[in-house]
Amino acid sequence: MQFEKVITKEKNAKINIQVTVDRSSVKGTRESVIQDYEKNAKLPGFRKGKVPRTLILQRFAQSIKNETVSEILSKSLSQILKESEYKPIADPTITQMGELAGEDNFSFSAECDIMPEVKLTEYKQIESDKYVYDVTDKAVNDELEALRERFATLMSIDGKAKVDDYVVIDHEEISKEHGEKKENQTILLDKKDDQLAKQLIGMAKGDEKDIELVHENEDEDGKKVKRNVTLHIRVNEVKQKQLPQLDDNFAQDISDVKTLKELKAKIRADIKENAEKLSDQKTKDELLKKIIEKTEFDIPKTMIDNEIDRILGDIAYSYRIDMEKLKQGGKKYDEYRKNLIPRATDNLKQDLVLNEIAKKEKITITDKETDDEIRKYAESQKKSFESVKKQLEDAGSIDGIRFRLQISGALDFIYKNAKLEKEKHITYREETN
Repeated sequence: MQFEKVITKEKNAKINIQVTVDRSSVKGTRESVIQDYEKNAKLPGFRKGKVPRTLILQRFAQSIKNETVSEILSKSLSQILKESEYKPIADPTITQMGELAGEDNFSFSAECDIMPEVKLTEYKQIESDKYVYDVTDKAVNDELEALRERFATLMSIDGKAKVDDYVVIDHEEISKEHGEKKENQTILLDKKDDQLAKQLIGMAKGDEKDIELVHENEDEDGKKVKRNVTLHIRVNEVKQKQLPQLDDNFAQDISDVKTLKELKAKIRADIKENAEKLSDQKTKDELLKKIIEKTEFDIPKTMIDNEIDRILGDIAYSYRIDMEKLKQGGKKYDEYRKNLIPRATDNLKQDLVLNEIAKKEKITITDKETDDEIRKYAESQKKSFESVKKQLEDAGSIDGIRFRLQISGALDFIYKNAKLEKEKHITYREETN
C-alpha cells in the first residue's frame, strides 16, 4: 500500500500519525472489496457469484465504503507501526478521518501509546547505606512464643468467661420470624469493645440470655444503614488456651532437635538467614529508589491502566474476590482503581529502569536459567517440571518469567556496583512485623 506519513512524538509516551493514502491504493482496495462482494453476495433471483456489479454497487454501497476504509486503516497502520522505531503498547485510535470520495487520496490521523523512553542518569557507583538487620534475643523469644501459640490447645474450664477465653455457643436470631440458627460457634473474647464479646464476658456453661447487636451495612447508594438484631444465646462451653511448656519435650515435639537450647539455636540461624536476605533487599530497594528519583519518565495512561488491571487480578485471586461483582460497584470501583495509581506507577518505574539497565549492560537470561526457575516453582507446588512448564507455555507466561529474571539481574548489577561505605543497623522485627 502506497502512502505518505508524518509521525510526531508527543507527551505521555504517545505518537501522532498523519497518513495520506495514495489514490491508486484507495482504488485498488475498493476494487478488492467489490470483487469479494461479487464472489459472495446473495440476492433474491441471483445465484451466488452471479449478481451484476451495478446491482452490488447500488445495494451494498455503504458497506463497500465502510469495508474499504476499514481495510485501508488496518493495512496502512499495521505497516507504519511495523516499520516505526517506536514500540506500540496499545492499538492505535483514529482521531480524524477524511471522506472517502471517488478515487481521490484518503487522509486520516491516529494516535498510539508507545513504550516510554527512559532517560537514565548514572546507575553505577550509587552511594547508599548498607542496611543490616540485627537479630536480637527478643526476636528469637518472639518466635518461640509464636510457636507456643501455634501449638496451644483449648481446655474446657468451669467458671465464667473472661477476656481471652473462648466460648462455644448456640445462637438464634429472634428479631425475625424465621431467624437464622447456628450451633457450636466458637468465639474468642479478645476485644472488650466488640459488641458480641462484650456481652458474652461473664457467662458460664449452661447460661442463656438475649443480646442486642447493631449491624451496619451499605445500601446500593453507598449510604450506611443500621439494623438492630436480637440473638438468643446459649453457652455450651467455656475454654481457655493452654500454652505448652518451653522445655526439651516441646523442642522434640515440634522439630528434629533434642533440647530447647538446640531449638533456640536453630531459630536464631533461620532468622539470621532471613535477616540477611532482608538486608540485601532493603539496600537494593534504596539504591533503586535513588536511581528512579533522578530518572525522567513519560508513562502513558494505557500502561498504568494495564498495571492496575494486573494488580486487581492478583488481589482478586489472593482474596477470592469476584472481579465482575467488584466492577458493578460503579463509583466505588472507580475510586478503588484511582487509589491504585501510585502503586501501579511505582511498579512501572521500577520495571522500566531495570529493563533499561538490563539492555545497556546486555543482561540476558538463558533457557537453562529459565528452566531452573520453573523447576523451583514446580518443586514448591509439588508438581512435575514438565507439567508446570507446559502449563506456563500454554498460558504464554514464559516470557514473563524471563523478564522477571532479567530485571532481577539488573538489580543485582546495581547492588554489586554500588558504593556502600556505611552500615545502617535495624533491629530485626522493627520493620518486618
